[in-house]
Amino acid sequence: MANYTTRPLIEGAMLTAVTVIMAIMGTALPMFFFLVYILPVPIAINIFRHGLRWGVISIVASSLIAGMVFGIYSFLSVLTVTLFVSPALGMGFNRFSPTKNLIFAMIASVLSVLIALGAAFFLMKVDFFQDMQTILNSATESSIEMYKSMGLADADIQSRTEQIRAVMKLIALSLPAGIALSAVGSALINFLLTHRLLKRLGEKNLEGLPPFANWRMPIVFLFLFGFSLIGMYWGNTRGVEMLYNVSFNINYFASMFCRLQGLSLLYCGLQHFKLPALPKILIMVFVVFTPFMEILMYAGLFDMIFDYRARLSKRGSN
Repeated sequence: MANYTTRPLIEGAMLTAVTVIMAIMGTALPMFFFLVYILPVPIAINIFRHGLRWGVISIVASSLIAGMVFGIYSFLSVLTVTLFVSPALGMGFNRFSPTKNLIFAMIASVLSVLIALGAAFFLMKVDFFQDMQTILNSATESSIEMYKSMGLADADIQSRTEQIRAVMKLIALSLPAGIALSAVGSALINFLLTHRLLKRLGEKNLEGLPPFANWRMPIVFLFLFGFSLIGMYWGNTRGVEMLYNVSFNINYFASMFCRLQGLSLLYCGLQHFKLPALPKILIMVFVVFTPFMEILMYAGLFDMIFDYRARLSKRGSN
């Protein structure tokens, strides 16, 4: 039944205004840059409560207003950030389980980033990857000059220069996977914020993600990780640079999800020791910033196959 009341109009106008304010603050004030990444949240709430039509109106209105204030760049930023992620979240909370909703939001977020990079390249002649390569090269040269000014021996300078260039090359090589992972992380943050705000607005029965101890990544990441290793080997031994670069980024992308599953497995194991919250958090932080994280990555890989948490549950019940 059509809704002829003024409530959707009023709430839609308010949420659009919130989106515009966030876009202006995120663009004009550097300390609020993070607001640009959560622009989909108000419009997703609008779509959840009043339907896709009102959400599209909010997307167009907020993009046009931001464009009139700051120009074409702000117009494209607001449009690309909200055009896919907001409908994916707003409609997803109505139609899908939380896990499926999050997956669709992640896909929409990656798609938004690709469209934003394409628009920047074709409309404004901005090549993000080339600019990043220039920045990395400049940082390398600055580091070399700093070492020279410190009076280090030529052998030490040469050794550190090679290390820096190797690191910079690795960063440049992993940029595509890093961008995709940042889009995935942004989708997760938007999902959690939207879910929390909807609960605050009275949607008490809205289902959320399972506890972190029960998180399980799709087994597809196990196959991606394995095939990427084969691709890296073939690309390296046969001199196929493109194959190696693509496989490297797939490996980097898939390994992050394996690490996440490993962290979930560790948290589940810590729960069996009935530790307080603070020690568990400290252990998790310690593991993240130490080489133990690599061990957890392989633990996550094997957990996708053997399901160690089910074994822990059986042992706990016995």
